[in-house]
Amino acid sequence: MDKWTKPVIVIWVDLETQNHRLMARDGTTEEDAKSRINAQMSLDLKRAKADIMLDNTGSLADLNENFQKVLVQVTMPLTWTEFARSRQGAIVALISIFVGFVICRKSL
Repeated sequence: MDKWTKPVIVIWVDLETQNHRLMARDGTTEEDAKSRINAQMSLDLKRAKADIMLDNTGSLADLNENFQKVLVQVTMPLTWTEFARSRQGAIVALISIFVGFVICRKSL
């Protein structure tokens, strides 16, 4: 889905921190936590595919601050090029072509 979705945002944390947080949250053993983490795509691979990466190795307040910056970035209006490449731009183009075709047919 990353090919059709922009931007791809990944919240990244190092493996050790991820393991400790998972064990603390779920009360699982280290072996179970590692098994769950290994069953997923690695965060480093996700980070390589990401357009935007948020570092989650700090505190929750740090993550929230970084998230607010990213939120401003992704809610900015699109440029004309970005709009033309978006789903909405494609729909507007198709509707415009259809309306133009109907108007030309009526005038002939």
